[in-house]
Amino acid sequence: MLVGPFVNKWVENGTRAQQLADALLDPRVQEALKAKGVTVKEADDEQLSTSMQIRKEMKILVNEPPFGDFEPEIHSQEAVPTTVAELCNASWVEERLTQTWPTLVTKAPSMVAFFSQVLQNQSNAVLNNTVDENNSAQICLLSSLLMRGYARNTSPFIRQVLGLYMLANGTPRRVIDTLAHLGIISSYTVLNRLLNKMEKQAKDNIKAAAHDPNGIIVYDNFNFMNRIRELAGGRQHHFVNLTTTCLVTCPELNGPLQQSSLDLTQRFTRQMVIQHLLPRQPSVDAASKWLLKYAFMQVFAKGSAPEMPTVKRVTYKESPFLQIGAIFENEGTIDGVYKLHEELWKRRLDFKEYDERLTLVYGDCKTTTFIRRIKQSQLEASELWEQKKWLLPVPALFHIELNYIEMLFRMFWDTGSNKSLSTAVISADVQFFQRGKHITKKDIKYHQVLPLLMHGYTARVLAFVIHHLVEEGKLLDKDLTVDGIQGVMTTNAAELDSVFDAIWKSVFSFEGWTGRYNDLEGPVDLEFRSHCRLMQCVEVLLILHEVVRHGDYGLLRDIIPMLPVLFWGGKSSNYGPEMLYFAWLLHPVVSTPGVRDAILKGGLIRCTTVGSQFKAIDLMLEHINATYALDIKNNKNSTHDIHSTFSRLALNGNYLATIRKAVERVFGSHQKGTHTAGDPTVDVISYACKLYKDGMTKRNKSPSPDAYDAPDLYDRGQKVILEKLDDFNDVVPEPKDAADQRLIPGVGEGGTEDNDIDWIGEGQRLFTVDEDDFWADGHGDLGVDL
Repeated sequence: MLVGPFVNKWVENGTRAQQLADALLDPRVQEALKAKGVTVKEADDEQLSTSMQIRKEMKILVNEPPFGDFEPEIHSQEAVPTTVAELCNASWVEERLTQTWPTLVTKAPSMVAFFSQVLQNQSNAVLNNTVDENNSAQICLLSSLLMRGYARNTSPFIRQVLGLYMLANGTPRRVIDTLAHLGIISSYTVLNRLLNKMEKQAKDNIKAAAHDPNGIIVYDNFNFMNRIRELAGGRQHHFVNLTTTCLVTCPELNGPLQQSSLDLTQRFTRQMVIQHLLPRQPSVDAASKWLLKYAFMQVFAKGSAPEMPTVKRVTYKESPFLQIGAIFENEGTIDGVYKLHEELWKRRLDFKEYDERLTLVYGDCKTTTFIRRIKQSQLEASELWEQKKWLLPVPALFHIELNYIEMLFRMFWDTGSNKSLSTAVISADVQFFQRGKHITKKDIKYHQVLPLLMHGYTARVLAFVIHHLVEEGKLLDKDLTVDGIQGVMTTNAAELDSVFDAIWKSVFSFEGWTGRYNDLEGPVDLEFRSHCRLMQCVEVLLILHEVVRHGDYGLLRDIIPMLPVLFWGGKSSNYGPEMLYFAWLLHPVVSTPGVRDAILKGGLIRCTTVGSQFKAIDLMLEHINATYALDIKNNKNSTHDIHSTFSRLALNGNYLATIRKAVERVFGSHQKGTHTAGDPTVDVISYACKLYKDGMTKRNKSPSPDAYDAPDLYDRGQKVILEKLDDFNDVVPEPKDAADQRLIPGVGEGGTEDNDIDWIGEGQRLFTVDEDDFWADGHGDLGVDL
């Protein structure tokens, strides 16, 4: 047998050639060959080719974490999480990505030097041997491509992270598989397998964090038409009712809260109503004066806009939360709520603390009312779980804003008569700003209506400023143009404090609401009073919105008692009783200071996007529901069904969010995080000039008796609250003796037309969601400015 031809053929295989090379480097083999006059000499680093040197460095990189495997289950087992914040911690992903470039520089200098030279611009006449960090992202990507060829199965970290990043941003499967064939990311199948592992681990870990002392719950219904088309069965569409829920930690909750901190047997007396609901707190007046000036400055001097007065603000930098996954129960029915609670607390969370701990649950009016119904019906239950004393329903702030807007549209949309026309109505604002295509009395979309109310409020404030400056001779009739107003206002912006004080006393005071002034006798100018009432009611909404955005739970505590009167006065049969319950819950005889603060703090979520501050906890859940809706619209198919959306996508949300931020930060892609804001300045100034010329800012000594008279919400609201107080005390406070059962609204005998609750339309969204139609909090995020 000829050895030479055999060896030549044998070493054509790369693995065998490597085995032969290793054998020749064995000292015993070298000694035997040396005895026959053959010397084996290993080339040193200088003699190695560039490719061989790079391959030696790649062998080292395989053992480095940034070029290893993506193993979330190993990291989650290093320390068993006991809080939501610990369970949400996926910082190891960002730490690994951050170490990619330093690892390449120290462990693979030849590779980095080679790519740095190759990637230099063609205009460089002489190649520079220094490493160019401006190309670090490209070098990291090229090194990942090389490692795919060298160790495909043991070095997939960067490819898998980039693949998960694309999945998190809704990239279609076709694009992912195409890029996988190019070696840039892992395949769709591999990524799905990875997501399934992460989902299983997340389910196991949620139970460990269920007893987080600062944990609270928020849930809401998510209903949609599941469209299915099969080859044999044809169309099989069906309506799906499910509930989405989150476990949120409030860092300043100071939990766990105790049931003993509440006395839910206290009745709401007339004296409590008079002392707690009717007086307007000084902090609200201070916020009102701030809003007046802030609205003006947002148009003419943004840099000089005053800071909102502070009462008590939360200071935490983030609000960790876990998406628990969808529960396929309908929380719009009592039976569905029973099943929802069983699935959520007993199976998903495996919750055990029912004897002393108090758990806050946030939701809309239907959510809180159904929980109260269940608690009332279970007063004599033998088990602590069934009694539900450990459960405290709390109205969520975003739905309060939504329903307040609906109340404004119901009461101030138009004059209610074709004979009288007025600009003290919302429809006048819609008509002037030409937004009738998207806003009608019955089509109320939060993300479009809130900017409308902001602009209408600002235009009226500016009209009053114009009126005062004209009377002082600082503004002439020839200046009543957009350019003229901008020039004069910009020049005098810092000198208008006395004007703002005069406007506030005239418009936002008790005299403005009643229309009766000390300097004017005779009939009331109904048109002027209607403008004052509209501005005062819109002002409450804008202050509430800003209070949430700034996280001022102290000022929020002062505003909540105002809302029952306004909602009852605005004929709100749902949120009138709901806000009365909220105000009762915050009364000192019902809850301790610690619980009151916890209730208000728990409803505030710290935003993570650039430029944002805080938002309501139920708005956070609405944003999450929007991602589900987009995933169903863009990615749903026969394999990626609704169970994939509501289990895998939900449970992996924290990892995917961390990966998205980490990739963009490490590889130098800066996302601004705010919406492109349109500039409403011209429209606001034009509307203000029109209102001034129409005489809106002047009190007429001889007013028309047929003028529009806006409803007196405070007067009607106070009367209705006192009338309904007994009904409230019959169904909300718990009896001191469990045997003393009370009537439950809509359940059993004794229900009356007064205490029945009309749920028509409750839970339906006041907005629609599509891929280009999002809502957010804050003026900048809304794309508008005051």
